[in-house]
Amino acid sequence: MTITDLKFTTVSIPFREPEIWSGGGRLGITSTIVEVFTDEGITGIGEALPAPTPEVTLAALSNIRALVLGENPFHIERIVNKIYSLGGFYSFVTVANFAIGGVEMALWDIVGKALRVPTHILFGGPLRKEVAYMCFIQRKSPDLMAEEATQAVEKGFRTIYTKVGLDYESDIAVVQAIRKAIGPKPRLRVDANEAWSPGTALRILREMEPYNLEYVEQPIAMRDIDQLRVLRMRTNVPIAANQSSWTNRDLYQVLAMGAADVVMTDPFQAGGLLAFKKAAGIAESAGVPIVYHCVGPLAISTYAAMQVIASSTNFLLDNQTYNHMLSDDVVINVPKFKRGRLGVPETPGIGVELDYDKVARYAELYEKQGYYSAYDTQANSFSRESSKEDNKILWFPYQ
Repeated sequence: MTITDLKFTTVSIPFREPEIWSGGGRLGITSTIVEVFTDEGITGIGEALPAPTPEVTLAALSNIRALVLGENPFHIERIVNKIYSLGGFYSFVTVANFAIGGVEMALWDIVGKALRVPTHILFGGPLRKEVAYMCFIQRKSPDLMAEEATQAVEKGFRTIYTKVGLDYESDIAVVQAIRKAIGPKPRLRVDANEAWSPGTALRILREMEPYNLEYVEQPIAMRDIDQLRVLRMRTNVPIAANQSSWTNRDLYQVLAMGAADVVMTDPFQAGGLLAFKKAAGIAESAGVPIVYHCVGPLAISTYAAMQVIASSTNFLLDNQTYNHMLSDDVVINVPKFKRGRLGVPETPGIGVELDYDKVARYAELYEKQGYYSAYDTQANSFSRESSKEDNKILWFPYQ
């Protein structure tokens, strides 16, 4: 079997409500669908995310295309190493991995389809039939956030997640309100997205300790791993390293230094599904749980990541997702959560089938409207208040 062509289609899909975080805000997701074609009629589907913009990722994909044409899609390790070495991407891995991850994902889809097995069989077979996810509560008034968190718990979600790092007083108020509303049993995690200095992080986390956080994600700057280690020693709130675990080398350094209680990564930070599987193995060797992180992908990446999650031992905590936030998707089999879980696909490959009408619709939206940047100040101009009728809409995917 030989790779004959690659096709890249960038789409934009709006959120149901704006995402607000310490670095800005976002009104939707922009992502590039990757299709890899073969001479035997099997097409692999993948997804590449903007790093930092769609134009940069598309330029990387264009260079990767020339390196992949004519290769055997089963030779995934060879192809990825060829991209890093002959493509010169070894010096630019944090950008390159977002493009490589999309192409490599499509290759695993081809191999699974060719062998007529789900991709997780190729990674060792399933250890679980379902994957559990957190519920992401957007920033607004503490009372409304507490109400949405209560709704999520009632629908079966075990873990509530929200952003902090916006301002001191409201961060504390939000955590306090959610914990009071959901009670002591459900897990509550927060993500500061590197917003705090080490001293500020320590002060805020000590105030948050009474609210029994599952962990705080990336409280300080990603490169300051030594200070992350010191912070972990000085607070009772467990530390999760995401940006600090960007590549597998970074992840290894975090674990070697004892800088985190949990590591978080994904196929884009790591550079593909196989690299994501290797990250899980590194964390397992260190006796540390790993959580699937997502920058904001479509269902394509959600289903692809499940192939690794299902076949790895140490995905012990609930994983991240943005699928409930999207107003639509580009796949026929849109994820439908049941009690905070998704069933692991059993169809050959990564388990997705594109809806080409929707692909065309949201590709047109991208052409007209452009890129949904995560640093868009427009998102912060939207009201953080919403009515009870609005809240009903947010839960549509969970029904």
